[in-house]
Formats: sequence, C-alpha cells, structure tokens
Amino acid sequence: MMRAPMRPLRQLHRWTGLAGGLLFLLVALSGAALLFRAQLEPVVSARLLVTPPCHAPLPLDRLVEAARAAHPDAGALRFIRLSGDPARSARVRFSDGQWIHVDRCTAQVLGAQALYTGPVGTVSWLHVFGFTGNSEGMMQAAGLAFLLLVLAGVALWRPGQRYRGGMHWHRTLGFCVAPVLLASILSGLLQAFSWGAAGPPAPPLPVTPAAASGRPTLAQLLSRAERLAPQAGRIQIRLPAGPSEALGFEMVGRTAAHANAIDYAMFDPATGALVRHVPYASNTAAHRLYLLAAGVHYGWIGGLPAQLLLFAAALSVGVLAWTGTASWLRARGRERQLRRQSARLRLRVARKTAEASDICSFELVAPTGGRLPRFEAGAHIDVHVAPGLVRQYSLCNHPRERHRYVICVLHTQDSRGGSRAMHEQVQAGDLLEVGVPRNHFPLCPSARRSLLFAGGIGITPILGMAEQLASSGADFELHYVARSRERAAFVARLLASPFAGRVRLHFGGARRELSALLAAPEPGVHVYACGPAGFMDAVLGAARAAGWDDAQLHREVFAGATPQAGGEPFALRLARSGRIIQVGSGESALDALLAGGVRIRHACRQGVCGTCLTGVLAGRPEHRDHCLSPAERARNDVFAPCCSRARDGCLTLDL
Repeated sequence: MMRAPMRPLRQLHRWTGLAGGLLFLLVALSGAALLFRAQLEPVVSARLLVTPPCHAPLPLDRLVEAARAAHPDAGALRFIRLSGDPARSARVRFSDGQWIHVDRCTAQVLGAQALYTGPVGTVSWLHVFGFTGNSEGMMQAAGLAFLLLVLAGVALWRPGQRYRGGMHWHRTLGFCVAPVLLASILSGLLQAFSWGAAGPPAPPLPVTPAAASGRPTLAQLLSRAERLAPQAGRIQIRLPAGPSEALGFEMVGRTAAHANAIDYAMFDPATGALVRHVPYASNTAAHRLYLLAAGVHYGWIGGLPAQLLLFAAALSVGVLAWTGTASWLRARGRERQLRRQSARLRLRVARKTAEASDICSFELVAPTGGRLPRFEAGAHIDVHVAPGLVRQYSLCNHPRERHRYVICVLHTQDSRGGSRAMHEQVQAGDLLEVGVPRNHFPLCPSARRSLLFAGGIGITPILGMAEQLASSGADFELHYVARSRERAAFVARLLASPFAGRVRLHFGGARRELSALLAAPEPGVHVYACGPAGFMDAVLGAARAAGWDDAQLHREVFAGATPQAGGEPFALRLARSGRIIQVGSGESALDALLAGGVRIRHACRQGVCGTCLTGVLAGRPEHRDHCLSPAERARNDVFAPCCSRARDGCLTLDL
C-alpha cells in the first residue's frame, strides 16, 4: 500500500513555520490585542476619546474650526470621523496625518495623535509591519506564507494517527483552530492586496462653484447624509482633494447587514446636491466581500463570542509555534544522538595482554595519540571485528583516562566469530573500527551505597564502576565470582588497587553467600550485576525474592535480546514519505524496512548495540531490546526495529 509522497509537503510546513515563526507570532499576538480595540481604546486613551454624553452636539463646522485653530499649520482638511456613541469625541484629520480629537459638546480640543502612536496605535504599527520599509509588501508576503503553513498543516493531518506529547497537542490544536485561522488569514490577505477595496466611484463634478454664501455647511451635508442612513453608528467623511471631486460619506447604519456594511453618499460640496447614493446591497460583489472580510478580520462581526473565538485562535499560534518547534528540536536531537552513536573511530591496538585463561585485554588508542570521546563507567563500544561482524565490549578502564579505551574479550567455545577473531587475528599494531561509547548500564548518581556483582568476564564494566566510585569517595562493595582464579581476569589489579579492602573474591561458586548479602533490602542502595545470564538471574532473582525494588536493580547484557519468535503482523508508516510498510509475523521491522529499500544503519541485530534505534512519532512499540533504559522505553519515542514490534498494529516512524 502506497500513499502520495508527503515529504515535500511536510518540509514545506516545517520550514515555513521555522522561517516565519517570529513574524507569524508577531502578527497573531498583535492581532489578538487589536480584536478588542473597541474595548481597549476608551480605557488606554480615555483622555482623547471619552467625553460627557452630549444630546445636542455642536455643528460639525464648529468642531473643524476648533481643530483648525489648535493646529493652524496642519494643512488641508481630509477626514472627519464620528461615532454614534454620544460619549465619544469627534476626530478631525488634516493633511499632516494627525487625528485631532474634539469634544462634540464644547468644541474643546482634547489632543492630537498620529495614526500609529499611543498603546493601541503601536500594536497596530507592529501588526502591519510599520517598522519595515515596505509595510504593504511585508503584509502580503507574511499572509501568503502563513496561508501556506496552515494549508500544509491541514493537508498533513490524518485521522486515526495517535501522537504523543507536544506533537499530539500540535496536531489536535492545529486541526481545531485551522478553520478560524484560515478565515482570519484570508480576510487579512484581501486587505493586504486590496482585492475589492475600491468603493463606488463618484462622477466628476462641473467646476462651477457657487458663491461663498451659497455653499452648504458640513452640518447641512451631514444632516442630508443621515437621512439616507438613519441612526448611523459610524460615519466617516472624506473631503474632496480638488474642485471636481465630490464630498463622500461612508456610513454604517444601526440596521445594517453587519458591522461593516457601508452605505456611500456623495455630494457636490459647492451646491450640496446628492450626486450618488450607493447602499451596501448595491455595492459590487467584490467590494461587499472585502467589507465583510474586514469586519470578520477585526472582530466587528459576531460580537463578543466571535472576538473570543478569534482571540483564542490567535493565541493558539503561540502554542502551535512552541509545540511544533519543540517537536522539531526533539527530532533533531534524536537524529544527532543516533548519528553520534553510529559514528565510528579508527583506533590502533596499542597492547594485547593475556589477563586469564582464554581472556585477553586490548588497549585501543588514537593513531595520532589524541584524546578520545568521553565515556562513563558501565559504557561499551561496538567493535567492527570484520565486515558485517560487530560485537559489543565493555570499557574496563577509568573514565578519566581519555587517551585510551581498554576492553577485555573472553574466547568462548561457541563463538559466532567475534571472540575467535579478536583472539586469533587481532594483534598489537592493528587498526580497528569502533563506535563511540554508549552506556546502557550507568551508575545511579543518587545511590547511597552500591553493591557490585561480577561473574566471569562480567568484571569488565564492574571494574570501571569500582574505580569511578573509589575515586569519588562513594561507598561500595565488589563481589567477583569465577570458576577458578585462573579464569578470573584482573585479580592482581583488583588486589593492588586502593579499594582492595572492598573487594571480595568468590571462586567455585558463591550463590548462598550472594543471597545472604541481598537478604535485607536497604533504601538508597543499588545493586549492579554483570556476567553470564544465569549468574545475573541468580543475583537479581535473590534480590527480588528478598523484596528489593526493581528501581534499585541494574544488569548489563552481553547476549542478544530474547527473541519472542515472531508476533502479530503490523504496519510501519514512514512519516516523511507517507509510505506504509507491512511487517509479517515472522520477520523483523528492520528486515521489512531494508526489503522496502529504506536505508537504516544496523549492526548487532540483537537489540543490544542500539545502532538501529529509530524515532517513533505515533503508536506504542513492544520493546524487546536490551539497549533502552526503563525511562526511555516509557517515553515510547524510539524503538529498536531489529527486535521490537508494535502493540497497536501500526507505528509511525521518523523516517
């Protein structure tokens, strides 16, 4: 089953959001504030806007004269704005661009304010990118990019996909607010591109001005206009710029179709004759759409519920930006971690030493003598013994030794090729490819005391742990179990160490002694076991039987994950391409991916090395590996496809 490729769409959504994230946040958050402009302005600019209610306002000409007297050099009269609220000032604007606020009852000039000044004006200035040299172009570009972002997100949404954490909230919230955001973006784009913005044109007037005594006053023209739109809640008067232009009234009556349904009335300023009247319903369809869109965009239509809906959608942009960016950063972090884990070092075998019967240690150094990547006690490295042959060996030197890695290898009788090659083929001076250190067996930093149990070759990580604990002054005890002294590595090193008094050697078996040591659970004490599977089962089984909490018990694994043969078939959805890959009951997810042509790094195929760890975006993995910690498993955001499967029938992978 194949789906249309989704990767280009996903990349478009991701990079549009990342590239324009700050601009989108600026537009959304400033727009959220402007939705309540009608409620905010009378509060933050009360000195200019709010006046005592007036039932008998002064003639409009008196108000203009007062504004002119207060600002004699303001230029020609351009606009007048009146509100249907008797407790609001009149606003007069001359060609200098400032709005002069005048009390309609007393003709007192309350002050002047430029278009983008004051608290609300500044927010408007930010909203329209007034700080750039090309406000209109920026609004158009940002609007189109925002539209692409939302449309791509809608196209990527698929029902039935379960995501976790931030991505779940990102998808759920995005789906819920997408219709409101699209309405807001599209209505804003109509304004940014001025599609349908042009109102009805006024016919040219003959240049035959009447005598000065015969010219109608502004108050008379206002009275005639109000008869065309009774009880207008909002009036804007556009003064003519030339002798052949009409004086225009833009009015929204109280019974208008919506809060931005403008009626137009045009008068001859010389004679007062009505030259054109265009009710809202008679406007062109494009202009009616433009007016409706502006009303929707500014929250004028629908009252408080519509304002709150738009406000919530605008604020959601911040949440979407946070969850989307956080999910991307987590994915990038996973990719970087996986790249680091799959990186290889080319090291020289500086020394090969027989430590015990069938046990050799190998000291690996950089060919140039440089420092090696850091590691912690309990860490291991992948050793590429031969092409296609990768084995994991614990580091058994002190973590502060950055100049070398020391590993120890037991030559097993049932070797599958790794230990035999290390013992028989690798010699001092040879070069080996190894992976960077990884740690699936770390010390608990908050432990009050540590009990270290090593069986046979399991001394390798335990030795490094003991050295680190000793150098930090921590309380610990080490118990080393082996069949005989001849088959025990590093005995001389242990007995000569500064912590020799904390070491207990047990040869020939010591299960009863170990059980006695674990008979009484102690708070804050952690138990670490490494060695053959039977040995670790015995140690940890005795601890559990005595009542130790699982959080206090830790084990290292050398063998592969126990493969619960097969399982139910399931599907893998590749998020970046939309492909679906079916995994049969008798095959691993890794084999299915490789068969489908998906390139994925892998090594041990046993769930130990972690090379193939892959990010999981949706679904619940059935973890069968030994490389993830309990906390990492609980997050369910990564799994080992070489051995793990799906619990719910489908996993969405970050591939």
